[in-house]
Amino acid sequence: MQGRSTFMAAAATVTAAAFLLTGCTTGGQASSGGTGGAMSTDTIRTALNADPTTFNAAKANAKDDYEVARFLFDTVVRRDADGKFIGGLATEWKSTASEATLTIRKDATCADGTAITPSIVAKSLSYFADPATKNNFGKLVFGPGQPTITGDDAAGTVDIKLAQPWSELIGGLTLAQTGIICPAGLADLDGLAKGSVKGAFSGPYTLTKSSHGVSYDMTLREDYKAWPQWSKPLEGTPAKTVRFFPGVNKTTVANQLLTGEMDVSDIAPADVQRFESNKDYAVTTVPFAGIFLLFNQREGSPFTDPALRKAVAQLMNQQAFNSAAYAGKGITYNSIVAPTVPCALPDNSSLTPEDAAAAKAVLAGKTFKMVGTTSIGPNGAGSTYVQEALRAAGATVELQLVDNGTWATMTQTKPETWDLTVQGDANFVGTVAASLTRIAGVPTEKGGRNIGGGENTDILADIATAQSATDESARCDAYTKAQKSILSDNDIVPFVGEPQIVAQRSGFSIQAPSGIVDYATMRITK
Repeated sequence: MQGRSTFMAAAATVTAAAFLLTGCTTGGQASSGGTGGAMSTDTIRTALNADPTTFNAAKANAKDDYEVARFLFDTVVRRDADGKFIGGLATEWKSTASEATLTIRKDATCADGTAITPSIVAKSLSYFADPATKNNFGKLVFGPGQPTITGDDAAGTVDIKLAQPWSELIGGLTLAQTGIICPAGLADLDGLAKGSVKGAFSGPYTLTKSSHGVSYDMTLREDYKAWPQWSKPLEGTPAKTVRFFPGVNKTTVANQLLTGEMDVSDIAPADVQRFESNKDYAVTTVPFAGIFLLFNQREGSPFTDPALRKAVAQLMNQQAFNSAAYAGKGITYNSIVAPTVPCALPDNSSLTPEDAAAAKAVLAGKTFKMVGTTSIGPNGAGSTYVQEALRAAGATVELQLVDNGTWATMTQTKPETWDLTVQGDANFVGTVAASLTRIAGVPTEKGGRNIGGGENTDILADIATAQSATDESARCDAYTKAQKSILSDNDIVPFVGEPQIVAQRSGFSIQAPSGIVDYATMRITK
């Protein structure tokens, strides 16, 4: 239970400080060339794990895609502190488990000056929800089946009618992937994906420079007015330019923060001590993604065999993985979601116990294909841990370590290339269903969220029961049943919650509404 108490303490800190993650410290102002001294800049420099795979918000696949989408596209609803919702492009809304009506603000425009009307919002959301778009988040936002989305420009409203009850609709509409794409973008989807259609953007920034593998510049729109009304106003001013540097090793990022070449960025757990005692920096840690071992259960994969999945699960040790990937700073998980998510399992009694001898009897002589991302642990140490544990049991693992974007493409569109992977699940909605749909329902190559590819109809039935429930107790009963089922079947092997650690130089700030770091809230404070 130590892992749970650590997580709860971290979450409590996040809740209390979600809007206090400023880079202002007791140290002096930072200059553009190093720490200390006077600062005069209108630019914020930050890092990406890798080049974005797309600038089409509706088709965002990886963390870097979500990050840039938040700058370029506005959503109808945003998250505020303590899990509350506030308006984005919508000023108010009302909803039931089966439908919602949103009132759209009248002063929002696209980057080319086009007024953002309810019809434009409805067309963008309909494109997002269309199975032909083949994104991984439509079913998470709107639930099973196809929603009917209509805009009434005269009334100023957008109506959403769901095919089946889905009580988490409003939370889903806060996702960056639901960002409203303006007509110019929908008319040129190839240009939208490249980020070359300026009029596509509904958010506060436009993409003005794009150099693959080098940097991306986003420029603040002078005509932008649709800032969210946060319960605690953000300190400082938005940068005129936000410059992203992709593919920089996190240790290099830490060095660049210390030398003044970077202003705000994620750092690796092993580098935290370099900043904690430095008065010119603020360091904030929030729970970010659930990390678990995921099996490909499509036809032809060896892991359609439950005995093989169980044997692999018997080899895995959460503490050893945590040490290898996160220097022991990850938060232990009991299931597929964090202990703070409503209806999470309260303890680890449902996990498969370790039994190396039994595992070796099943796995010796077997060969598996594995793909892993270099972002989970230093140089992909999380995946390397799994490879070595299987090797010690007599199995051979052909491991491909790739960047986030390549990993997303391989796991979600090329299922023949892998048998198992270490999955990072950034559950921005904060629900059990959001993570369960990674292993149930429509597979990713067919436009769904199910990376594992197994049908898991029993899990879908449990999700439907939870979404139709009229009280929290009944909802949790259904989610508890589903979680115990996936752990019993070893559809996943839970590891830890990845900590997101953000370092900020003095003079810069960033916020984490509801405990989720939002890079679009970066501000220059001095």
